[in-house]
Amino acid sequence: MICSDDRTADEILSTNSNQRIITMQKELVILDSDKEYARVRIEVLQKQIQDLGPEFYEVFNQSSETWHDNAPFDALRDRQSVLDAELQQLRSILRNSALSVPLVQKGRVGIGSVVLLATGKRYKIAGDWTPHAGQMIEDDLVLSRQAPLAVQFIDKRVGDAVTVGKIKTTIKDIL
Repeated sequence: MICSDDRTADEILSTNSNQRIITMQKELVILDSDKEYARVRIEVLQKQIQDLGPEFYEVFNQSSETWHDNAPFDALRDRQSVLDAELQQLRSILRNSALSVPLVQKGRVGIGSVVLLATGKRYKIAGDWTPHAGQMIEDDLVLSRQAPLAVQFIDKRVGDAVTVGKIKTTIKDIL
């Protein structure tokens, strides 16, 4: 089959697959404070998984049933699986994160910036991953850089117009 731009369907599929692979290999931009949170959480998860060992011994031996008919054992194994899934996800996030946050052009909003609007609301722009998205930290609402509002703020300057919900306002300051 020939497409309108003289490429075959297989060539287009191949091109699209290559673009997806490139996109998937993109480094995550993560604030240093969020990386530290992930490292600490990994240590906690490793300890929690390790601490399950004696519980496994106890639930395995408390029943005369075999391991596959032991409901407490199954529940504990499920708990371990949940902890391990979070552990693997955090390791993957750290492994795929950029070494540093890109520098922000002076006077512009970027990752790590706090945006103060004329309405008085403050937003902190985090990286691609943050455990604090949607939370208030001090006076700032934390936004992932991929959040629609954060996307609107990126590269803006003081005085630029922005729309927050149905409210049109301006950027009063970039901290």
